[in-house]
Amino acid sequence: MKIGINALYLLPGKVGGSETYIRNLVKCFAKSGDDNVFVVFINKESVGIFEDLSPMIEVVLCPLSASHRAFRILWEQFLLPVQVRRHNIDILFSAGMTSPFFCPVPSVLVLFDLQHVNQPQNFPVVHLWFLRTIIYLSAKTADGIVAISEKVKNDIVKFYKIIPDEIAVTYLAVDHEVFYPRVKNEVETIRTKYGLPEKFVLYAASSLPHKNHIRLFEALKIVKKEGCRMKLVLIGARDKGDDLIAAKIKEMDLEEDIVFTGWLPFEDIPLIYCASEVFVFPSLHEGFGIPVLEAMACGIPVVCSDIEPIMEVAGDAAFLVDPYNPADIARGIITVVRDKQACADLVVKGHKRAAEFTWENTAEKSLSFLSSFRKRKKG
Repeated sequence: MKIGINALYLLPGKVGGSETYIRNLVKCFAKSGDDNVFVVFINKESVGIFEDLSPMIEVVLCPLSASHRAFRILWEQFLLPVQVRRHNIDILFSAGMTSPFFCPVPSVLVLFDLQHVNQPQNFPVVHLWFLRTIIYLSAKTADGIVAISEKVKNDIVKFYKIIPDEIAVTYLAVDHEVFYPRVKNEVETIRTKYGLPEKFVLYAASSLPHKNHIRLFEALKIVKKEGCRMKLVLIGARDKGDDLIAAKIKEMDLEEDIVFTGWLPFEDIPLIYCASEVFVFPSLHEGFGIPVLEAMACGIPVVCSDIEPIMEVAGDAAFLVDPYNPADIARGIITVVRDKQACADLVVKGHKRAAEFTWENTAEKSLSFLSSFRKRKKG
C-alpha cells in the first residue's frame, strides 16, 4: 500500500506535541518492515526532518510555507489532491487537524483535540471561525479519524456527530531511547549550560492561555510562603500570551524565582527533565499530554491536572490536582518535595506507566487502521 502522509502543517519548534507525533510516527513507519511505501508531503520549513530515514520513505517538497496558514490551507485543499494522484497514493493520512475536503483516495485525519469547541474564549473571533469551519469540514469529509485519546474521540462523536466506528484511538507515546534517567555528570552539564537552579520545579508548555501559567505562579507564591525553597523553570515555545506571562511575573515579584529558557533543542529536553525535582503540568485543556509521560520516563515525579484526558494518561502514577485552584497545585508540589516516600512511589509508578506507551505501538495501531481502507474506493 502506498500511504501519503500530509505533514504540510509542520513548523519545527512551534507546534508542540503534533511535531513530536509526526516525527516519531514516520520514524516508526520507516521501521515497520512490511510492504508499505510512504510518501511524506512537506513544506519549506520541514526540509531535512524526514530525509534518509528509509528507502521506504519518499519525501515530496511542496512549494509553500506553513507559517502562512491561509495559503497552506488553500494549497492543501486544491493542490495536494493533484499531488496525491501524481504519486499514485492509495490512502492519504493527514496528521495536522486539517485535510482536503475532496480527496481522490480514502482520507484519514488526525485530531489532537477540539479546544476551539471546548474553550472558544482562548481564540480571537476570526481565528475561531477559521478553526471551526476548516476542522469541522475536514472531519466530516474524511473517511476515518484518528483521535489521540478516548476524551478526544468522545468530543468528536458529541460535537461533530461522527459514528464511533469511524474513529480509531491511538495514544501518543514517549521515545524511551531518548527519555530515561541520566547520570549525574550529564545533568550537571545541562544545569551549567542553561544556568538552572540547584532545585526547581519544571513546566514544559507553550505560553498559550490554556497552559494555565498564572495559576501556577500563584501556586509558586504559596509554595514560597510555606518555606519550600523551589524555583520554577519554564521551557517551551513562546506564543500567544507570552507578554502577559512576563508582565505577571513582574507584577507578582517572581522575577528571581522563575527561569525562562524558551524553545530548546530536542537533545537537551530530556536532560532538563532529569535535572528537575518535580514536573508540574497544570494545563486546563489537553488532547493527551506527552510531557507527563516524558517526565515519568526520566524518573521525575509528576504533579498534574485532574482533567480528562491527563488522568487517562497518568493513571495512578501522578499526584493529581485541581488546575483551577492554586492552593491545590501548591499542595501537590509541596507534598512531592517533602514526602520522600510519596515521591519515591510516584517515580516507580511513573516509570512503569510510561513504559506502557511506545511509538512502535502507536505506529502499529495506526497502520492497522489505515489498512482497513485498503479495499475502499472513492466514488
